[in-house]
Amino acid sequence: MCERVIPEDQRDEHHLVPKSKGGKKTVLLHRICHDQIHSIFTDAQLAKKFSTIETIVEDPAMRTFVTWVRNKPPGFLDAAKQSRQLFRRGR
Repeated sequence: MCERVIPEDQRDEHHLVPKSKGGKKTVLLHRICHDQIHSIFTDAQLAKKFSTIETIVEDPAMRTFVTWVRNKPPGFLDAAKQSRQLFRRGR
C-alpha cells in the first residue's frame, strides 16, 4: 500500500473483507498502515466499499496518510487515531 519494504516484525495480515463480515482473503501490510485503515474505516465500510487496496488508498484520509508514511523508514511505528468504530461503541 505504501510501497515500502515490510520488515518481518512489522507484517500484519489485513482481511480485505473483515472476518466479521465473512472475509477470507488477506494482504500483508505494515502494522502502521493496517492500524490506520482500522482507525479510519468501520468493518461495515470496509466490507461494503473499501474491500481492495486501491479503493482504500483512493479515500482522501488514507491518501494523505500514505503520502506521509511513504517517506518513513520501513520499521517506523506511530500510534494511529482511535477507530471510529470503537468511538461509536462508546469506548
